[in-house]
Amino acid sequence: MSIAIAITPRSEVAGHFGKAAAFMVFDPQGEMIARIENGGSKELGCKHKKIIQRQLGEFGVKEVVLGNIGQRSLGRLLNAGFAVSKVPSRSSVEAVIAGNVAKVALTAAEQGRPCKREKGDCGCGCGSKKKAEPAKIGMMMNRNLSIQGLTKIGGFK
Repeated sequence: MSIAIAITPRSEVAGHFGKAAAFMVFDPQGEMIARIENGGSKELGCKHKKIIQRQLGEFGVKEVVLGNIGQRSLGRLLNAGFAVSKVPSRSSVEAVIAGNVAKVALTAAEQGRPCKREKGDCGCGCGSKKKAEPAKIGMMMNRNLSIQGLTKIGGFK
């Protein structure tokens, strides 16, 4: 069973899944077999998390170890069959591999951190498209639009 650890640039356990610098993948004997860089997170928005999930699956990863994770990302990983464990942020990778750091198994999406923004407000396109604001009385409107179905109301001059 391969294990992936979300890491910082200093090779410590990252404080957040989506913002990890990279993921170190280890085989069952504790030997590093791959390093997956987390590039393009700003350019791709939330899509980079799905790319990371796919890459982890390609390396046969069954468990992901991290410091924190959002509810939606946690739910996605759990639904894909990954075991997810939380350890204190900035723990050393060596200590995690040696089993010297206590792991807490995350088994439900609600155990992840709640999203700080409403779905879709982060600007990355992860949520549904924003609805147009309804027109309010007194708002400027496009004069080229024709208004149908309205008739003249009597009594006003």
